[in-house]
Amino acid sequence: MIYSVPTQSTSIPGPPVPSRSEFITFKRWSLRDGRQESELVKLVREEIIPHYEKLPGCLRLGLLSIAGTRSYLALLHWKNRGAWRAALQSDDYQAWYKAYKPMLERWDELVIFEEEWESEDVLDFGSGV
Repeated sequence: MIYSVPTQSTSIPGPPVPSRSEFITFKRWSLRDGRQESELVKLVREEIIPHYEKLPGCLRLGLLSIAGTRSYLALLHWKNRGAWRAALQSDDYQAWYKAYKPMLERWDELVIFEEEWESEDVLDFGSGV
């Protein structure tokens, strides 16, 4: 999976977060034995990215190869944490996720989950801060 999401409840715990900075989720994955990078890139480019473009507030999705490994870092950039929460709590989210499930199944055939974390921008080059 590029992005794990709840399938039943879309309630995301935590207090309201000010819309101040870009919110980024990171997930590290490794290719399964016998799988090739080209398969992963094709799935992300042709199916997953176009599907994520449908979510309001999702700015971009990135896939980085980690040098010297068979691991990849999947990054999801959101306008801010509030936009991420709003997308997951929207009325249209369950239908979006249902359409996404077949892509997740193909994703899981290609890679194994390693770890995840999230962040918010503190300083951005050229921002004048």
